[in-house]
Amino acid sequence: MNNEEQTIKENIKSTFDNVAKSYDRNQQFILSAKKMVDLIHSENDNLNILDLSTGTGHIAIELAKKFPKANIYGVDISEEMLNIARLKTKEHGINNITYLVQDVENLNFEDTKFDFITCGYGLFFYPNMEKVVSDISERLSDEGKFIFSTFTDQAFQPYSKIFLELLEQNYNIAPPKRIEKRQLTTQDEIETLCAHIEYDSLEIHDIEIVFPMEINEWWQLLNSTGYKGLLNQLESNYSQFEKEYIEHLQSISQDNCIDFNANSLISIVSKVDSSR
Repeated sequence: MNNEEQTIKENIKSTFDNVAKSYDRNQQFILSAKKMVDLIHSENDNLNILDLSTGTGHIAIELAKKFPKANIYGVDISEEMLNIARLKTKEHGINNITYLVQDVENLNFEDTKFDFITCGYGLFFYPNMEKVVSDISERLSDEGKFIFSTFTDQAFQPYSKIFLELLEQNYNIAPPKRIEKRQLTTQDEIETLCAHIEYDSLEIHDIEIVFPMEINEWWQLLNSTGYKGLLNQLESNYSQFEKEYIEHLQSISQDNCIDFNANSLISIVSKVDSSR
């Protein structure tokens, strides 16, 4: 791992440790987790399932509800996110999820094979995304499936674009270029990524997640997701930027409300059965 990759991972861990307690305010992640699990089907009850970048456990918990006999692992680089996930899992009376602090690029499951591997909005954070997908493919059982979600290119727009432009133009703050350019927002980008592995089929589902949101709620969302890492770089300029950004949104919205769009692509990659 080079220094740039190490710095990216440390920043991601720090950011999500920081936002863990407020992360579940973001209902789009709860809605998308339900939509993803609705697309997962199996006649087998005794499943091995791995949820990558499980965060506060949205997907893992939905999987446990649907497959109560499954053996489910949720891994994340952020211990604070996992602490929230463990608490929620206990509150739901669920006992078939094991949460582990692990780097997705260096998973520690030896030769364990999984029937399903899921990842909610995590792939584009990984410095070596193609390597991760290749590793995941090797960890799937015959006819296993890798299911992952990403945002479309219209998600959070135009409000995210305005946010990033103001940060860069007025404060010289921008996301790492290698992450910014690897968002998997289109079918072509997803197909290009999956071309690194052999697979039997690839399904890409376009999921609509749209609802009204007050501007202050949107600002809280920015402070409780990966965007927080950029906001932290403002330091003493934080209040000034907040004022500029909210005033800008108020000028293009009505009644302090925006049309929040978290439209997503949920992709299902089916592994080739090697026994054929």
